[in-house]
Amino acid sequence: MQYTPFVSDIELPFYTSLASQKINHDKLDDSAKRVQGLYEIRTSDAPAASCRMQILGNALNSDHVPPGYYRAEGTIKNFNTVEEYKNADKMQILQQAGRTIWDAIRDGSILSNPSILSSFLILSFADLKKYKFQYWFAFPAITSQPHWVPVSGTSSSDHATSPSIPGSKNLSEAESSTLVDTVQTWKANTDVRQHGFFLVRKEKKNTASAGLNTPEWKVSSLADYENGFFDGLEPQYQYFAFADPSNYPNAPGWMLRNLLVLLQRRWGLQKAQILFYRDIQSKRELGRSLAVTLQLGTSQDVEAAPKLASSEMPKITGWERNSTGKLAGRISDLTAYMDPRRLADQAVDLNLKLIKWRISPGLDLDKVKATSCLLLGAGTLGSYVARNLMGWGVRRLLLWIMGRCPFLIQ
Repeated sequence: MQYTPFVSDIELPFYTSLASQKINHDKLDDSAKRVQGLYEIRTSDAPAASCRMQILGNALNSDHVPPGYYRAEGTIKNFNTVEEYKNADKMQILQQAGRTIWDAIRDGSILSNPSILSSFLILSFADLKKYKFQYWFAFPAITSQPHWVPVSGTSSSDHATSPSIPGSKNLSEAESSTLVDTVQTWKANTDVRQHGFFLVRKEKKNTASAGLNTPEWKVSSLADYENGFFDGLEPQYQYFAFADPSNYPNAPGWMLRNLLVLLQRRWGLQKAQILFYRDIQSKRELGRSLAVTLQLGTSQDVEAAPKLASSEMPKITGWERNSTGKLAGRISDLTAYMDPRRLADQAVDLNLKLIKWRISPGLDLDKVKATSCLLLGAGTLGSYVARNLMGWGVRRLLLWIMGRCPFLIQ
């Protein structure tokens, strides 16, 4: 089964915040810092752009999670020099990030903070003089051994559509609507770190008055699995759910990989029914969520699994590919947004355009900007004239001072 990797999405104010943090607080301290990531279920996004890890402007110093978003735990290491950034041991850094998830699964701390399953890290270098930021995201995922595969032949006739994952099934409109309401009620009274991963049980209808197509759902945190949340319930009514931002019908979100490792390595499960929760309150009648039964690979792989169920950490993967599909970082050139000279030029251009609209619509501002001026004398009057010319967008001035060497302004 394929998984949809996260795509990094950084807000412009974050770069400003990162630069300010480096100049005013971190200085030469390049130790790793905490950063908050957010992802959401966006039903209207194209599949390729749906699984986005968003870094907001306040990600370095805020724990606030807006409604409809899910939290991810992140770390950023902002290097002092570009050489340190390029020469960093990427494999060792990724292994260390994966170790954090692995240890949390083994010692059970993951149950109090499941958002660790969606962890990410950022390596960066900020060129504060040229306003260029180099960065590389990683979304650590622990590789399951053996791999999980869908169980075929589990679809039931009461589901409207037949998605691409073998044996998967869509929730009906009634199921989806009641489930979304139940999840929303649960989220309102639960720590935001729990929202991305949860347990769902489908209750049997014991009364004749119960609606034929209106199931009853119960939702709880992952920790309640060890408190008997599924006790006495048939496996077909047990769901391990996660908020899935992926809009691909046959490729769930990246975070499912770590959830499956939790099911296998902590609870010893070799087969589980997973709910790809893809519905939102405003469109809960669409029934986009998928239920699919997964099990560990072939019988030979399952027999070999106990040999791997030790303290040895499995393989870690997760470095993000750049826009060309290569395993490499990205560069954001924000000169036009952060360079004071560029900002001043933009302010002058804006002011001139406003004047042009009001006073002289036929004025050719580009021709004025391209004009070169020679000023003979640069005393009080010459300086005043030069300032006015610059105010009108003239970019190239040559001042001849007392017959001596000229002074070029551009």
